[in-house]
Amino acid sequence: MKIYRKLWPYLLKYKYRLSVGIFLSIFVSIFNGASLTSLIPIFDSLGSGENYKFQLSLTKKDQEMLKKTEKDVPGYTLEYGQFFFAQTKVYINSELSKRTPDELVFLFCLVILPIYLLKLICLAGTIYFVNSAGLLSVRDLRQSLYEKLQELPLNDFLREKTGILMSRIINDVDTVGKVVSNDLKDAINDFFSIIIHLVILLVLSWQLFFLVFIIIPFILGPVSTLADRIRRSTKSQQDRLSALNGDLQEVISGIRVIRAFSMEDKEAERFYEVNHDLSEKTFKTHFYHQIGPALIELSGSIVTMIFLGIGAYLLEDPSFSKGRFLVFFITLIFLMRPLKQMGILVNLVQASASAGERVFEILSRETDIKDPDVANDLGPLQKNICYQNVSYIYPGTETYALKELNLVIPKGGTIAIVGSSGAGKSTLIDLLPRLIDPTAGSILWDGVDAKNLKLDNLRCRIGVVSQNIFLFNGSVRENISYGFPQATESQIRQAADDAFATEFIESFEEGFDTIVGERGVMLSGGQRQRISIARTLLANPEVLILDEATSALDTESERLIQQAFVRLYSQKTVIIIAHRLSTVKIADTIYYIENGEIVESGSHTELLANQASKYKRLYEMQFTPSQDS
Repeated sequence: MKIYRKLWPYLLKYKYRLSVGIFLSIFVSIFNGASLTSLIPIFDSLGSGENYKFQLSLTKKDQEMLKKTEKDVPGYTLEYGQFFFAQTKVYINSELSKRTPDELVFLFCLVILPIYLLKLICLAGTIYFVNSAGLLSVRDLRQSLYEKLQELPLNDFLREKTGILMSRIINDVDTVGKVVSNDLKDAINDFFSIIIHLVILLVLSWQLFFLVFIIIPFILGPVSTLADRIRRSTKSQQDRLSALNGDLQEVISGIRVIRAFSMEDKEAERFYEVNHDLSEKTFKTHFYHQIGPALIELSGSIVTMIFLGIGAYLLEDPSFSKGRFLVFFITLIFLMRPLKQMGILVNLVQASASAGERVFEILSRETDIKDPDVANDLGPLQKNICYQNVSYIYPGTETYALKELNLVIPKGGTIAIVGSSGAGKSTLIDLLPRLIDPTAGSILWDGVDAKNLKLDNLRCRIGVVSQNIFLFNGSVRENISYGFPQATESQIRQAADDAFATEFIESFEEGFDTIVGERGVMLSGGQRQRISIARTLLANPEVLILDEATSALDTESERLIQQAFVRLYSQKTVIIIAHRLSTVKIADTIYYIENGEIVESGSHTELLANQASKYKRLYEMQFTPSQDS
């Protein structure tokens, strides 16, 4: 199958473990067959009298060899081996005839015991080597999927719910993992077990063997008819499970909004529809999984009844002993189990194929933001960052978010980008660290195209304090030092001081060890923003982007942060994105963007002096008191 061809490279990394596991699995089947055939002398020896003493059968070839003497047979030839084998049989039969049936049964039980012990050792080895190879390959697959998620374009995350992506990396990989770990071991064991048991059946009675061989396709037939249904139903189940995860994650994240608008009942109804749909698809999948083995069991019962009827007829032949008949019957029963397991495995493979399609669909997606094949070295910024005829169109749209934009950001300079919502400010900023790439044009760092720089080399130069604050569910210290984990305690405290966060942090009972909760839920909006600022300052980037960095702060906190920023501006290249124009006054140059184009630029004083300036009208709207007030 196509999916498993894609999985093969992951398993091939652990081919040594697989090879050893397969080798041991062969011996498991051999020892299992040996333990079954060794029951023949036990069954033949049960009872009393000479008729119940087990004897090795002598073939016509054996009898011919016994008529000769050792002088008649040349040494070290095949004929000599046959002669020696026939003599050995006679000797063993002579020794066996001297023992009572009870002694024979005890003797054969002693012979069987080490066979079972060897089988157990080989089975344990098979489980260890095959399962570990499968689980390690699943680990690598999940790691590849995680790393792929890190590389996917941001637009993929905007279009798809977080819960659905999580379902791909957890539920779908887990479904595939069951087949390539534990089920793979069962498949290998069952395959060799079927081969060995069929050989034993052929040796015991070729007539009954061909009967079984003819009927086996009828046993497996019902399973194959269900395979396609299982694949389709499992795919539907996985899709519904992903949808459920997506809705659940969205509800938990938006619980404040849901309660604020009293939408609990509406959300419960929506969840019920998805949950009910999942329940129906899950029931259908489980039904198909259960009915397959049941059909095999029914077919096996029919085969057993036919076999017993024909076996009773064959027992009239003196050469076909009751021991051979019973062992044939037991072997056939043992054969039913791996056949049934293989039927179940077919179902599981179909189920995992659906999950595998979803996993490899992500792995096969194109990554548009990549490191160059040959990267340019770039030291500290010397001159400027230049946007050169930059245009950008979001996928799936035809409207320009930015259109032929030209902008120069000098080293050590401070610029501000202002404009109404949707003007293209955030898009312009996302282009700088290559979160997205321009549809046309280039962004040059000291004349070097950003696409020719390694992503790590580029992004470590840039620090972003965004209006969308994200804190991890860890301590305050861990969040501040996230971008610079080797930071000392004094450096962490200095960054907190510069962000005016030390005072409220130390007011907590556990200080810098205080757990902030998921997304920083234990903190106020202003506290989260100041920790975010401290985190960026500690990383000490060359270029500092402040995207509505003080939007969640009260007036006094904003004033203090602005004072801290003034001290830092002289050491860094700063880009300010703001709606609140009080934060952009100190910029060397202010750019007003509208519909993705720069319509005017200048200093705060220059723009206010221009009576037709759009910046002036926006400034007056914010700072001129209303006539109604």
